[in-house]
Amino acid sequence: MSGLPWLMDTRSNKCKNCGADAKLIGDILKCPYCGSTYNLRETKEQSAPASVNPRPEYYPVPANDTGAKNRTQGRAVAFIVVVIVIILIIALAAIIKDTNGQHTGSYADSTNVDSSTIIKQQKADSVKENIRKAAINKAIRDSLDKSKVEALASISVDAATFKKLYRAARKKFDQFSNTTDIYDASSPQFIDMNGFFIYIDIDKISMELRLKAQYTAQDWLFIKTMTINADGENLSGFGRNFEKDNGNGLIWEWSDETVSDYNLSDLAKIANSKKAKIKYDGEQYYNVVNITVGQKAALKRQLAIYKGLLLGYNKIK
Repeated sequence: MSGLPWLMDTRSNKCKNCGADAKLIGDILKCPYCGSTYNLRETKEQSAPASVNPRPEYYPVPANDTGAKNRTQGRAVAFIVVVIVIILIIALAAIIKDTNGQHTGSYADSTNVDSSTIIKQQKADSVKENIRKAAINKAIRDSLDKSKVEALASISVDAATFKKLYRAARKKFDQFSNTTDIYDASSPQFIDMNGFFIYIDIDKISMELRLKAQYTAQDWLFIKTMTINADGENLSGFGRNFEKDNGNGLIWEWSDETVSDYNLSDLAKIANSKKAKIKYDGEQYYNVVNITVGQKAALKRQLAIYKGLLLGYNKIK
């Protein structure tokens, strides 16, 4: 065999490359399927006795073997590509499955955790916001109260005086508005009487000072404005709007308005004045009335109560 591989099966003339039947053409065997050709040579066994059938050896012709090599390489490349594609598909499927599992679990868990966390955080934020607003409101009230106390510097009051004045004042509770009005005992209770007085309107969270001016006569003035003169100084900003009514041959016109911080010191001037009067200006006529000594004294008592409330004397036992 001379150490050479068998390339053809001499008993069946099978092509060793593709297994198809080869045809013998002269000394050359040619595969009609893959085109491989082989030279037929005698081996050393041909010199053996006649009883021994000589066994030929076949060798490929390198020049004609290119097609077989290309097809073999093509099959190998195709196989490798198929394997790689299968591996990629399996890996991608595993990644998708794992990702879906993580999303499902984490979403369910995060929904439960986040919802309770969000609710707790919202409650905490709400409490903090309420505290912040309360602090801001208190700071504003304290600042305003301080400025009001300063405007009433000429009105003296201590805790003991406040309690005495507060007990003597007339109080009227309104169950519908949940407010309490504090009047001086001498102030008129009806609008068909001449009057000039202040009262304090209080609810659970705030209070305001209000001024009421009442004019009663036989003839209408149809009051538009009023001006107060205290010891020669004209004070405006009071009585911006007037209501009116009549009965039993008399007319009455009145104003009931909140006292602005700007006018607070003016009330102190009126209460401490030696002489004060009011000019009511109507559509065609005007009338001037005096603020009596009693009205000024009542005004001072009410301002003392108001200042005591600003200072928190009502909270002292």
